[in-house]
Amino acid sequence: MRLSLLLLSIPLFFTAACSNTPPPAEIKVSPVIVKEDFSKILDSNFRGQLSLGDGKAYFKMCATDQEFAVDGKAALRNIYEQLTSTKLTPVYIEFSGEIVFTESVSNKQGALMRIDRVHHMALPKISLQCEKPINNFQFKAKGDEPYWRLNISGQKLFFATKARNQVYQVQDANFKTTQINHVKSSNNEGQRLNLTIQPDNCYDLKNKEYWGYSAKVDSVWGEFTGCGEPGWPIIEQNYSGYYLYKSPSKTANLTLNENYTVEYKEKTADKTVIKTGFWKTNSPESLVVMLTRQENKTIREELVFNRQDLTLNALSINKNNIVTHFDRAVLPFHKMNAKEREATINRIEREFTAQDIIPEEDIDIEIQNAVNQYFKIHRTDPKKTQFNAVKYDLNGDGIKDALVLLDWCSENGCEMLIFEGLDSGYRFSSRISRVNAPIIVAQTQHYLWQSLLIEKNGQSFKLDFDGISYPIHSRDFKETNKEDEATQVILFSQGIPEKWFPIKR
Repeated sequence: MRLSLLLLSIPLFFTAACSNTPPPAEIKVSPVIVKEDFSKILDSNFRGQLSLGDGKAYFKMCATDQEFAVDGKAALRNIYEQLTSTKLTPVYIEFSGEIVFTESVSNKQGALMRIDRVHHMALPKISLQCEKPINNFQFKAKGDEPYWRLNISGQKLFFATKARNQVYQVQDANFKTTQINHVKSSNNEGQRLNLTIQPDNCYDLKNKEYWGYSAKVDSVWGEFTGCGEPGWPIIEQNYSGYYLYKSPSKTANLTLNENYTVEYKEKTADKTVIKTGFWKTNSPESLVVMLTRQENKTIREELVFNRQDLTLNALSINKNNIVTHFDRAVLPFHKMNAKEREATINRIEREFTAQDIIPEEDIDIEIQNAVNQYFKIHRTDPKKTQFNAVKYDLNGDGIKDALVLLDWCSENGCEMLIFEGLDSGYRFSSRISRVNAPIIVAQTQHYLWQSLLIEKNGQSFKLDFDGISYPIHSRDFKETNKEDEATQVILFSQGIPEKWFPIKR
């Protein structure tokens, strides 16, 4: 997918991490330009409602109203027509596929859903549909002549008939969805059960169900045949949310919604560009953004990211199959806790009482949970990283927020995380690098959050909240006169903590 030529325009830019100098001039990057197809994100799983008829097909995702046109190829129609003879009857479907660009001028979305492999299809009244759990098993199967059920979870295989229930230990449950699988298992009594799984068109027409795999059980109780489907592994992506990119001349906001839609908004001094589209992934490390519309115009632009902690780094840009690859990530989009607010928010008048705030002697379990969850969500192992924290109401809502220093410290300062205090627990707000303690609460306020003052190399710098977060890098700190800005509220008043607490319990 592509971001606008404003975003794609060369020069793209890096900014140096220097806290005592103004932002550097933009540096030209020499790209390597090649002709290349759009990215393929295979084996992504989707489920929802499918309607097909009169040469058209539509898919609506579970838990959203997002609807896609579908390539209604013959194999898909054959399955659908086995279950219902009425055109455009909604059926429940689970499948692996991909959101792709379309060249159809009648498709205003600029994208369609490609269905590669149907795992399960059923009339709505037969199936639990979107309420059905799909991540608590690796494979399950069933048959009715005679009745039997089977479920593989972890290294255990559960097998049930009308006469008995058995639990078997699986020797190999590394299920491959595109090939024949032979699963061997045995129970505590030494009895063996062998399961053969293979991709197939397997129907239960009595119950109006289709399964993408056939299953055969060979056991001491006899042979059983039936239909089955794979489970969906849990991939902790947590991509949805708001991302911000800033440079001296440009601001770009990227919104990834849970229904796979995207909004990209880029602002320069004299122009604002808004593009929309979709995002897709099958990996916790990489993401592809497809941009299909700019106002009333259809576009075909693709941006490929990798993820590092809370940051999406743009690696390549594909505009109409002309790809620009970069030798390093030149467009970092940092994840924020809220969408950028454009409206001016009135100031809250606050009075500040002189306070020297130091960390508590004992660990704060709620803050520990928040920090631990921060690392867990972003798939980063804190290992032996430790933290300490102070609490102060930064945004004037009457609830204390948490300022957390990690023991990632050098002569330039420590890594700091800020969490907004809620009625119950905390929500991540900001990550700031190279922070020196003590930290002084400033008189000024931006989007209701108090600015913060720190010192570096004998100079004072102010950190303003921008509606989404405090500055991420020390290069974005603003030099200021501390005497004109400071309150008498001092956080980490004794400097960098001497005592640290573990993030992992």
